[in-house]
Amino acid sequence: MADQNQAPFEHDPTPIDVEQKGLTRRQFLTYALGGTGAFMGTLIAAPLVVSAFDPLHRAAAGSGYSKTNWKVTDFNEKLPTHVTFQQHIDDAWNSSNQPNDVYVIIYQKKLMIMSHVCTHLGCHVDGSEQNNKSVAPQYGGGKYWFHCPCHGSMYNIYGVNSPTSPAPRPLDLYTYRINNGYVEVGTNFQRTDATWDVNPNPPISD
Repeated sequence: MADQNQAPFEHDPTPIDVEQKGLTRRQFLTYALGGTGAFMGTLIAAPLVVSAFDPLHRAAAGSGYSKTNWKVTDFNEKLPTHVTFQQHIDDAWNSSNQPNDVYVIIYQKKLMIMSHVCTHLGCHVDGSEQNNKSVAPQYGGGKYWFHCPCHGSMYNIYGVNSPTSPAPRPLDLYTYRINNGYVEVGTNFQRTDATWDVNPNPPISD
């Protein structure tokens, strides 16, 4: 006979009870840790997203024209003139002035400001120059004014690639505007063989 003073029988939890309680605890911890992780991830990611897109907005807002000391009278319709300037660069992370050089010729009452970058693989093209002055075309038997030393591409005085060049298209042109008598240089744009003479820039004064 059971002792009356013995503590009442305490229910021994079955394995099913233990498993059910354990699942509940695990679920709670999973939800709690998951929610905390998501919250912390949001705190970390938010500034990164802002910093990733903000420079793009700054670049768009700050992009514009770079000032030069050139006047339209510095250029002619016969041969390209090699000139340099400080190009203002607003990319996704930096805003700075970087040296750049271009070749400029007048064609149909507009400036053609031609990039020095070969359209084949990006080498710096050479112009027909002697003692830093433009001379008659020296390449391809006197037919072409520009020559790429890397792979032999040649271009005429308007930056149009020769039919046998590995360069797939003419040299890029730059946009420009005339401000208080001085040329200001904008962004570059591409041409094709069929559109080599398409120049959206404003005409210059005589």
